[in-house]
Amino acid sequence: MLRKIMKWTGRVLLLLLLLVIGYYTKAYISVENRRQKVYTIKPLHLDIPTDSANIALGKRLVTVKGCDDCHGKDLGGRTIFEKEGMGRLVARNLTKGEGGLRPGFGTEDWIRAIRHGVQPDGKPLIYMPAGDYNQLSETDLKAIIAYCSQVPPVNRKHPDSEIGPGATIATDLGALSLFEAESIDHTLPPPPAQEEKVTAEFGKYVALVCTHCHQPNMKGKPEEDGTPDISSTGKSAKWTDEQFFRTLRTGKRPDGTALKAPMPWQMTSAFSDTEMRALRMYLRSI
Repeated sequence: MLRKIMKWTGRVLLLLLLLVIGYYTKAYISVENRRQKVYTIKPLHLDIPTDSANIALGKRLVTVKGCDDCHGKDLGGRTIFEKEGMGRLVARNLTKGEGGLRPGFGTEDWIRAIRHGVQPDGKPLIYMPAGDYNQLSETDLKAIIAYCSQVPPVNRKHPDSEIGPGATIATDLGALSLFEAESIDHTLPPPPAQEEKVTAEFGKYVALVCTHCHQPNMKGKPEEDGTPDISSTGKSAKWTDEQFFRTLRTGKRPDGTALKAPMPWQMTSAFSDTEMRALRMYLRSI
């Protein structure tokens, strides 16, 4: 009897193992096909200004839009995440130094990456939040490219990003979004230049960088990953304006507790007073 039970147990375990191997094979092929997909995109034709005012604007935008939060203050890139079984996420070296951008990387390549989340060969970038930047105004997009194109070269080589088994399964199940290019409407033109003033409309534009974590409706995912609701129904709506501004500038809530990663308060601390007040007005309007 015991021998019979062990025999059937072995068969069941073998069947389960085959099912797991079969599913992972399917998931790997599916994710790899998505990774190798080529997006045919005709970038905007933009003449990039090189005057000091636009470069200065671009430098500020690189901070307030979160570019240097991932790629580093010198834009030399860094390893953001690495865990055995999950994989490795690397923010690339965006300079012209060793390990940086390939020779000939031009304006159209910048536009593909920033607005569309794709590489020069049309394949999707991994975990590049291009959906947050697809609707940057032409003015802001030009300024960012102008600044990034002339930053001092940084000699820093990085390993490639790697999608491990855990990330493969999470991506296949829809729990992890690695390829932002899949969710972008690549036919959308950029909006007109935004007038910087304290209005909900301008606040909505400022909030584009918040949508990646807090969702387009700003309700967050408090039950899934702890990302808070920052709309008019969230706890922050009860703060005074000064408490709200101080939190985004210092990384500490009114009760003294620190904002937890990945909240990039170093990014929001660079918001101008007008951006802060417009953002507050927009969030209260939701």
